Amino acid sequence: MNNLLDGISQDVKQKIFECISQAVGEDRQEADAHLGLRTHVSGPFLNWDLIYRNLMNSFGDENVKYSATVRGMWTVLLLYDVKSGLLFSFMRDTRLEDVRHSKVGNQPKYVRSLIALNEELQAPNKQQTLFETEAESSQNESELMKILNDLCANFNCSVNPKEAHHALICFSGKLGGLSSLKAYILDCDLDVVCEQDWLNTVKPIMSNIIETAEQNHDAPALSLKPKAEKRLKEKELVALKEQESEKHA
Repeated sequence: MNNLLDGISQDVKQKIFECISQAVGEDRQEADAHLGLRTHVSGPFLNWDLIYRNLMNSFGDENVKYSATVRGMWTVLLLYDVKSGLLFSFMRDTRLEDVRHSKVGNQPKYVRSLIALNEELQAPNKQQTLFETEAESSQNESELMKILNDLCANFNCSVNPKEAHHALICFSGKLGGLSSLKAYILDCDLDVVCEQDWLNTVKPIMSNIIETAEQNHDAPALSLKPKAEKRLKEKELVALKEQESEKHA
């Protein structure tokens, strides 16, 4: 069968890469500096807020929509690529491995509801599992459909579950940057139907590259690119306005 991931435009791949890379890199560093954090208990959750913010700011036009839904203590953000008919969700690669090694009944229901969109697909190479495959009962199918409808409720367009498929975007970070970014189409057993390594196709974010500035002596100094300096100044102005508002409150 055709690789469903081939329907995703290079522009969409590039934007997703930039949003996640910017969030776990420069944005996270700026947030730590601005907040003056001395511990990092909320680190992983802060990264997700930054990732979601960047994705929501970058998408939402007529080609790619977004929908954010609160489920318990977690928020699920989906992107819907109208052209390819794919619903994107996002996950760390270590989390995907945890889910894969869990019994079906212990897997997040929102994940099961999205994977159900690929029910007619099957991985070419099936993996042996620790647990027997559990068929979804009609009651479970009804529950998963309701969850899927809730996840898609905030799109400003209709999503036909009979025509859409689900793609999982997995990533991992290292030393303030992305070390992997892959897209997967998974079947209902979470086996890989098809995949793409996006780090091999996207362009690096030049604004994150630190320049060397010549000083009076021979040793080079580090400085930010103009784009990063502009964003820092904008954040400083916002902070000053907030302080002025508090004074007059």
